[in-house]
Amino acid sequence: MGLLGHMFGGLRMKDPVRGTAQVVSCNGHRGHGVTQNCRMQLVVRGDGVPAKAIEHSGHVHLKRWPSPGMTLPVLVDRANPNRVRVEWGDVESLAERARRGAEGLVASIRGR
Repeated sequence: MGLLGHMFGGLRMKDPVRGTAQVVSCNGHRGHGVTQNCRMQLVVRGDGVPAKAIEHSGHVHLKRWPSPGMTLPVLVDRANPNRVRVEWGDVESLAERARRGAEGLVASIRGR
């Protein structure tokens, strides 16, 4: 793979498994771009991958921008847990998260 492939997250995983990444921190988005670079501190884990703190960055669509405390679906490389690919297509949009949060608040107010 060429230099550009490595620069844009094209590193191949030797032993990828499904896992999760807990967002510890991330930068905010700025301006009006549809996608922006997001730098995150994550704790990743997966089948055969013990919890590991990593720093991860990549381009993220503003509709799926993460926030601290979120759990993201990922592929993590058992051979090198620093290699992670977030499955952004499986992440709830901001609108979906807001709707779910509002419904939870209504349910707690009503005592359900």
